[in-house]
Amino acid sequence: MPLRPLPFALLALSVSLSASAQAPTSPLGPISPTTGLVLRDDVVRALIQESSGDRIHDGVQRLSLIARDSVEGYAEAATWMKAAAEAAGLQDVRLEAMKDGPQWRATHGELWVAGPHRYRVTSHADLPMSLAMGSGSFEGTDLELVDVGMGTQDADYAGKDLKGKVVLTQGHPMPALRNAVVKLGAVGVVSSYSTPPWNAPHRMDGDFPDQVGWAGVPRSLMPQGMRTPFLFMVSNRRANELRAQLREGPVKVDVSVATQAPTGHLSIVSGVIPGKLAGEEVVLTAHLDHYKPGADDNASGSATLLELVRTYTTLIRKGVLPQPVRTLRVLWLPEFEGTREWFSHHGADPVRRVAQFNFDMLGASLTRAHSRFQVSYTPDWNGSFVNAVSESTVAFMNRFNGVAYPPRKDFRIGSVTGSQDPMDAHMERYSRGSDHQLFNDHGIPGVAYSTWPDDGYHTSGDRPENVDPTQLHRAAFASLAGVTVAAWAEGTGALELSRLVAVHGAKRVAEDEFRARRELAATPAAQVPGFARLARAGIRAGYQRERDALRSCLALGAPAEPVKTLVQALEAAESQALKRLEADGKARGVSLKEPSPGEAERKARAFVPRRVKGQELASFDELERHALPGAQARFDTVKAAMTAAATALREQGESELRFYQLADALASYADGKRSVADIRDAAHAEYGYVFPVEAMLDLFGLLEQGGIMTRGR
Repeated sequence: MPLRPLPFALLALSVSLSASAQAPTSPLGPISPTTGLVLRDDVVRALIQESSGDRIHDGVQRLSLIARDSVEGYAEAATWMKAAAEAAGLQDVRLEAMKDGPQWRATHGELWVAGPHRYRVTSHADLPMSLAMGSGSFEGTDLELVDVGMGTQDADYAGKDLKGKVVLTQGHPMPALRNAVVKLGAVGVVSSYSTPPWNAPHRMDGDFPDQVGWAGVPRSLMPQGMRTPFLFMVSNRRANELRAQLREGPVKVDVSVATQAPTGHLSIVSGVIPGKLAGEEVVLTAHLDHYKPGADDNASGSATLLELVRTYTTLIRKGVLPQPVRTLRVLWLPEFEGTREWFSHHGADPVRRVAQFNFDMLGASLTRAHSRFQVSYTPDWNGSFVNAVSESTVAFMNRFNGVAYPPRKDFRIGSVTGSQDPMDAHMERYSRGSDHQLFNDHGIPGVAYSTWPDDGYHTSGDRPENVDPTQLHRAAFASLAGVTVAAWAEGTGALELSRLVAVHGAKRVAEDEFRARRELAATPAAQVPGFARLARAGIRAGYQRERDALRSCLALGAPAEPVKTLVQALEAAESQALKRLEADGKARGVSLKEPSPGEAERKARAFVPRRVKGQELASFDELERHALPGAQARFDTVKAAMTAAATALREQGESELRFYQLADALASYADGKRSVADIRDAAHAEYGYVFPVEAMLDLFGLLEQGGIMTRGR
């Protein structure tokens, strides 16, 4: 039967409804009863099925062929990444030049044992990292090799004539460079050091005798006018071979090193996936610099970030995702140095950056590298919605990937060429150590994705074969889930997010209360009045963190009144938690009344530090290097307090990374509102350790003296 044409108005309405039905909707929705996420289940499936750990592994292998710790190698990697990002659909991709300065590159570097059975010990051509970055040029034959053992004590050098000789050491090369070269006239160093202190508990001497460690010769080490020495890095096995020869008699070596220090710059690879709101961004970072091979650290993070771009642009093009609400700002850069440079150019941009996601060491095989996948919280003083999103994502991934062959194939996150390792993901309390710390220091909530520990970390053992495509895929999904919420949340979706934040916040404050009450119960009766303040502060800090997290949803467009109601519910719950704490004290028959403050406590309560604008990234270590005369005793007091804190926290089973730049972590609490005493109490809540108030006063006093801090009152 022939059909009559529709009237024009009805035809237009039909076309309009058809277009509306086809337009992709927000990927956010109510908390899913299946996944526990605020992403729709179909979006979760799309993010899993479109992303690929195998593609990421291809990128890891490509980047691992490049020595990215030299100016030429880094430039090659940056040029490749720019082209790959453009091919993946990233827009406005550019190389942003960092400031010019002396760079380093090596054209030749060989170490030989001389004599009738002459043989090559190591070569820059074979393993570029065997010649430490920053090494100077040198030509010499028949140079005596002298073993100084660990090289960390004066006794290691006692009675040894080192002038014009080459030093062999087991320890970190820095003491040998400082003592043997600068003080005693040696021409260079050979070191078998390979285990950084923060990885020592995971990789002991002798575990990996063929790994070669990564090191450098600092420019600041040499007095003005002094020739820059060479530094060769060798494996423990090769060093032991040399020591065996030394026990039989003198060993002579030939050295040939050719390096240059041209003036030049590194570059930041920057691009965007544009959002529909002007002036709002979510920042994604991965550091591109590193030695060859540097597969997990950090070819894995850089390659994963590239796959995130491809996944998003593909899903947007297919109509699965709409254009993001906020622009995704994607950065590949040199770690720390590049981020500092980027902030110097873009820190004052008229842009609200609602979150930052950092990708560093994502792909280590959980079985081969004895590792696990972890996602960091933001610091407690920088509460954000990203914590609840990360928690829910980790829980989802473990639930549906905790066995080798999970029953829900649509939620299985694995790769064609990867392992069948069960998922082992964890949330970790905030620690520094990568570029997320600099964003947090600027007040931008930053989270880090990583696999840690890693048996090959900062050694020649960090190779592509120890990187697992399945783990890369899982890391990619974890970050896709978090970034999608941050970049696409608005209106109703942001409100649903606030409900997720409230649910996970209730869990976290319950854990905070548990810790406070447990510690109070473990405190001897005579010390309870003094500790009660810290216990109360711990509970208050947890509730404040979660109120801040709820309020961060307002910046995403959540309606104010429902969020206000959730905040008020937290305030009521806080009051009840504090009453339970008081009841615990009364049940023990102990007064919780605080003792009268001493002189140091009164000073700490009166001192309200605030970071000087433009000094957000200044560090305590930098300050000490330029310390004013007479200040060293105060620096020693602070460092002794930080060492004592690290020792105590280590006893409690905390990760070594929790202590990294601990003084700077404490300094980051300064906001012009908290007193030094408040910061001490808040730091106890986050770290579970009582920092001495005298050391805290010295820390912030030194920061004030150095122009990094000023006083709010």
